[in-house]
Amino acid sequence: MKKLITFIMLVVMTAGTGISQAAAAKDKDGIADLIRKYEGSEGFEIISFGSFPMGLVKLMANAAADCPEDREALDILDGIHKFAVVEYAGASAERKSAFNKDMSALLKDAEKMIEVKDEGDSVDIYGTLSDDGKKISDVIIHIPEDCTFVCFFGNIRTEDLGDVVKMANE
Repeated sequence: MKKLITFIMLVVMTAGTGISQAAAAKDKDGIADLIRKYEGSEGFEIISFGSFPMGLVKLMANAAADCPEDREALDILDGIHKFAVVEYAGASAERKSAFNKDMSALLKDAEKMIEVKDEGDSVDIYGTLSDDGKKISDVIIHIPEDCTFVCFFGNIRTEDLGDVVKMANE
């Protein structure tokens, strides 16, 4: 899976040359509503950080970084102001299906930046690439087979993604 994630990051980093993301705007409030709808449901584990907790996470991560390379890898968090993870592998088949249906409806108008299939697993990545290709906004990652949905709200510099990929391969 490490190679898959590295591949995904490389593709995201180089996507600026050919992807028009003008129609990829997502409904942030809709995603928050979706997460709230399933919060407390049996089999759903949800972790969500708003601006203040996200700032604390950044501070703690920077304090725990042992070397300059670790601090450089954390630069990717600079533009992120909200983060959420939904893991629903423990949910009933009916609830999994309902969540996937609701999520698909919410993202139906968003253009997928990347779809990767590897050994039966698939990863769908949505995001809005800036016109100059230097930033990706509001990245949403869905891994259906793992029943995982991850949202990063804010901006990620493609340059930072490249640095993280290089470090991961060293």
